[in-house]
Amino acid sequence: MSITPSFIVSALFIASTVVSLGEVTEKTREFRPLEAKKVVIRPAAQVAEGLHHEVKAEAFLAQAWSQFDAKDWSGAMSSFVSALEADPECREAAEGLAMGIYHTGDYASAYRLGEELKVVMPNVRRIVAETALTDVRGLIAEGQFADARSFLSHFPATGPTLAYAHHLVQTADNLTASIDKANGIEQSPAEERESLVRN
Repeated sequence: MSITPSFIVSALFIASTVVSLGEVTEKTREFRPLEAKKVVIRPAAQVAEGLHHEVKAEAFLAQAWSQFDAKDWSGAMSSFVSALEADPECREAAEGLAMGIYHTGDYASAYRLGEELKVVMPNVRRIVAETALTDVRGLIAEGQFADARSFLSHFPATGPTLAYAHHLVQTADNLTASIDKANGIEQSPAEERESLVRN
């Protein structure tokens, strides 16, 4: 039997493999595949269509937030509506639309939108209510109680956040009346009637 160069190369390879295998310390890793929470099987056309809608909605969202940041409320609202048309389940578009409406000064409509979407998108109502509470706190801090009261007339005293906002205004009015009375400042008959109506 003659030894060919290919035989030598093969023998060396096998020998080096056996030697290297002897040096390797065995390390094991435990692998636990994740279980899918939800598997959806769709025809490729539906997947492609869904991706197209998501991309389209994302483009409208980017445009909407850019307009929102520039305080172009009308443009932002239009872009948020377009994003919702492309993806009716887009929560970010619904939230942005509500806040765009809020910033136009149509507080009642912003709240109404939150109420209409409260089952499927509860954050919309929460965001509107928390923004209203923040605005009320700002008005009270500036001593603008009448403006705070007028502003809150657009919102019911339902839900913990808005109920608290109404409570803050009422408390501020009561404290002001007590301080005025202690300082001998008399209310006009109209202010007195308004105070009685509020209490």
